[in-house]
Amino acid sequence: MKEEELQIQDYVSRPRRYVNIDGSNELTWGAMLCGFSCLDWLHAIAPRDSLWGRPWAQAVCMLALVLLVFSAGKALKRYVTWPRTGFVAYPDTAKRHMVPLVAAALAAAAAIGAAAIVRGGHLGMTTLLGAVNFVFYAVAAQPLRPWKYGFLLLIAAGTLWVADAYALLFFGLAFLASGVTTLTLYLRQTRATP
Repeated sequence: MKEEELQIQDYVSRPRRYVNIDGSNELTWGAMLCGFSCLDWLHAIAPRDSLWGRPWAQAVCMLALVLLVFSAGKALKRYVTWPRTGFVAYPDTAKRHMVPLVAAALAAAAAIGAAAIVRGGHLGMTTLLGAVNFVFYAVAAQPLRPWKYGFLLLIAAGTLWVADAYALLFFGLAFLASGVTTLTLYLRQTRATP
């Protein structure tokens, strides 16, 4: 009876393990943050009367970036992850959508409160962005492996010590590094099924 319970527990916990087994959440979020950082840099160096100075051009670039990153994430799942681990269609229920949102909102409030206490009440852009990234990494990246807690500490440290001007790039690179590490380990440990 004990072995059957372990098999059932393994089966029930499989979706949680497989949702980010390839690091796609970290790769997607890191690419978005780095892309937004590059768009900010481009806006800062472009002349005011150029095409890049117009709000609609920036909106088009951001939309293109979001679509590119979203499509790349879907392609990673379709051509790399699913052939190795299989595809599971999860039931589409209201609870499935609401529980993570409520948990993330509560965690974000707690992280922002903790960051405000640590910074002595001064909430800068880096503090807010770092708190949101910390919560996102803890929830979406699911640090089930011990080495991922190092990236969680890096993000927490960045919340306190990175200047506002470099915050997007710092957090984006931290997420990309975690995602690439996860993807590399995943590719080494799994084989595509014929």
